[in-house]
Amino acid sequence: MSTIANLSLNDEQLLLNRFLKGHDEYFTLIYNRYVNQLMAYGMGWGFDREMLKDAIQDVFYKLYFNRKAFEGVTNPKSYLIRALKNRILDLQKNNIETTGLTDLEFSVTPTILDNMIAEEERTAIERQIQQYLNLLTGRQREAVYLRFIEEMEYEEIAEVLDMTAPAVRKLICRAIARIRTEDMSLLLFLCLSRMVE
Repeated sequence: MSTIANLSLNDEQLLLNRFLKGHDEYFTLIYNRYVNQLMAYGMGWGFDREMLKDAIQDVFYKLYFNRKAFEGVTNPKSYLIRALKNRILDLQKNNIETTGLTDLEFSVTPTILDNMIAEEERTAIERQIQQYLNLLTGRQREAVYLRFIEEMEYEEIAEVLDMTAPAVRKLICRAIARIRTEDMSLLLFLCLSRMVE
């Protein structure tokens, strides 16, 4: 079998199916495959690492002890991202009830350029990209992140955002159009970032 980092969607489904049939050793493979992606996605919500680790643990705990709920899952990655998002929203809801704080919005901090350019240039570009991303709504930033950083298909993003695939396309197109009106250089960055991964 290919390395865990290079699994195809069919291989991922195979891992999930074997785990669901009672082969516990596949749980570790599933965890190792997705934990860093879930952590990166969760960091976009602005949660501290410890709270995020707890949320991810909750998602995998539920997966381990409630396997039947995962039967019929066709894309483990999008399912786990959606489960984490729901868990984060639950934690935020509890936080609102206890503290009255309501600011939960997805944001992206660029990190892809670390190995491409010198530190000074990277910092300047990150600042510029952050300015462009700040033009977008939280939902647009989340959709752009899932599409261009996580390389998810529109249908998968639709599951995570609880939207239709055409609505996701429209959301991303509007985000890109908004950025395009500011500067074409960010589009070049997005294209380059896809090629780097």
